[in-house]
Amino acid sequence: MKHFEQLTYLGRIRRMRQVAKLALENYKLSDTRFKFLREAGNTLFQVIDNNPIPTPDTDIYETGKYLLRIHQSGYQTPEAIKLELEWLNSMVKDDNLPVPKPVFTLDGQLTTSVSIPGIPGQRTCSLLSWIRGRELKKYNIKPYHYEQLGKLIAQLHNHTEIYGPPENQSKRIYDWEGLFGKSTKKAWELLSPEYIKPFRTITKKVKRVMNNWGKSTEVYGLIHGDIGMEANVLFWKGNPRIIDFDDSGFGYYVFDLSIVLEESEEDQIKSVFREALIDGYNQIRSLTEDQINALDLFLAAYSVYWSLYAVNAVQNHPEHKDYVFNRMARYLRLVEHYLERN
Repeated sequence: MKHFEQLTYLGRIRRMRQVAKLALENYKLSDTRFKFLREAGNTLFQVIDNNPIPTPDTDIYETGKYLLRIHQSGYQTPEAIKLELEWLNSMVKDDNLPVPKPVFTLDGQLTTSVSIPGIPGQRTCSLLSWIRGRELKKYNIKPYHYEQLGKLIAQLHNHTEIYGPPENQSKRIYDWEGLFGKSTKKAWELLSPEYIKPFRTITKKVKRVMNNWGKSTEVYGLIHGDIGMEANVLFWKGNPRIIDFDDSGFGYYVFDLSIVLEESEEDQIKSVFREALIDGYNQIRSLTEDQINALDLFLAAYSVYWSLYAVNAVQNHPEHKDYVFNRMARYLRLVEHYLERN
């Protein structure tokens, strides 16, 4: 039998189908079929239960339809995956927020572990109810959508503040050290010279703000970490739903909110989107003047963080080089534009 790493793409998917089949035996599903969706870190399968049990939340979730995640080995610890699922379950159970709803196993667990010959180690698997909705095309996005998304993010942050810091804090950290600390040393060395000075300036500016704010639950807690209007957000009947909490962790609420504006940065009506996002958020949870003023700085900080992550990761995935360097060049312009104004 070939080692898993030596298999072709199709060969890896065939073996993962065996993992999926065994994982589904641990859930209360009577007659299922499943199909491969994609391999993007985690391996994802859409699962259909042919004899579903009706539930009252059909406006948010599609009855009898699920997402099975076979978690990428070594990317998230089992403890981090459990924390994500506990948080999601709390948001659904306590506040009825439109986020993925974890499905418990037959023995009441949030995950199940599967091992098969031909795939090294055990794979942690989780099952989520399938959320109704579609991604918006860029030309269809209006200020209204930013306002509604702002409301939902504020609800998420309200929940996080009440939820408080859990005992299990195994998720990634989006504070200054987590974004720009020792782990990024190699990435800084890989940057072209024109990036260094403006990027370093941003890290110094945002460090001062973070130090002034501290880490009280009013400003810092569990965040999604990757909410984009064209990624990880669905709309159904005009209402947003947030998906894919895989990269969630502990960070500043303003960092979470600022990322939403990333895709509109070069749009001529970015200011309209920004105002709509803030207005929606403020209808549910008030932003201080300092937080509003720091939005653009945190977006610049995200641009630096993503560039450091990507310039390092692309060394092992040169097929993505053009995409990464084009996006980094756009982020450099964003950072320079911010510094010109501030």
